[in-house]
Amino acid sequence: MSQIQPKSINIIPKIIDYLHRGKIVALHTDMVYLLLANGLDSHGCNKIHELKRWNPRKPLTLLSNQQKLPEYASLEKDAQILVNQFPYPISIIIPHRNNLSDIVTAGHNTIFVSCPDDFIHQLVTKCPFPIVAGTASFGEDFRANNAKVAQQLFGDDVSLIVDGGDSKERIRTTLIDCHLPLPTIMNFGLIAYDELRLILPHIELPSHLRK
Repeated sequence: MSQIQPKSINIIPKIIDYLHRGKIVALHTDMVYLLLANGLDSHGCNKIHELKRWNPRKPLTLLSNQQKLPEYASLEKDAQILVNQFPYPISIIIPHRNNLSDIVTAGHNTIFVSCPDDFIHQLVTKCPFPIVAGTASFGEDFRANNAKVAQQLFGDDVSLIVDGGDSKERIRTTLIDCHLPLPTIMNFGLIAYDELRLILPHIELPSHLRK
């Protein structure tokens, strides 16, 4: 039976211990609960793919911060400007350094990176290994927006559920592809285009997102 523990800074060492042992942890964020694994543990990373029923496989998201990200990804000027905003509810696509497995990258030469809130920033800062994640969901119809639903969806396959209450925003992070000639918003999320233009005035919208 998965343990449900309240979200607080004091539980960070326990999260790290579970991930170190190859366990899966479900963690509250304001957008949706996430499934976390040790990015260097192939069994844990595989488990996220199995739980989300991904076939074919999709890339996992690397949770990181300004200090640790350069070890795993290449940061050009625009990407660095965005990463300097962390914690911030965006995800970016950037080239990786080929030191994470294909289980994480799904064989792509880029990786998804995110640090949506202060709790994840602190967790990443204290963790000695990279943390990767997938949303605790099966598409848009079955999303874990609270600890009870996370337990119903994933049961004993998740060893620890960190309960922060309901995910109040219930919207994804804004995704920005920094591997294109100009940084481009790939989907709308919590952070709006006009807000991002204040940070990167030349940020682009793809044609399918233009009115």
